Amino acid sequence: MTYFRTTPTYTEPLVTGKNTSSSWYRHFQDIDKGIPPTSEVQIAVGPSPFIFTPAIKGTVLISGGTVIEIDYARTVGKFYNTGQTAGSIAMSANDQLKVTYSGLPTLIFMSS
Repeated sequence: MTYFRTTPTYTEPLVTGKNTSSSWYRHFQDIDKGIPPTSEVQIAVGPSPFIFTPAIKGTVLISGGTVIEIDYARTVGKFYNTGQTAGSIAMSANDQLKVTYSGLPTLIFMSS
């Protein structure tokens, strides 16, 4: 995953003199402009049913293949059927997405 600009760490001061420090200024500017923190990543899909758990929040795009069911869980192991077989699913860190398929789909993750 390619990271663009990361959030400054606690060791970087917010203010230098009377101005916002450059690293924090760029961070706030990126948020305001809607610049994504990373590039999109193709997910290596394993055997069906395949479960994906993102480490950070983002959106999963599901397309192609022959998808039978897409289930979503916020509580580990407690899945709910989305009623979708393709499309986009917004996810928070550590949510789970279970894709059951008979023909290999393409999954792309985009952080937000």
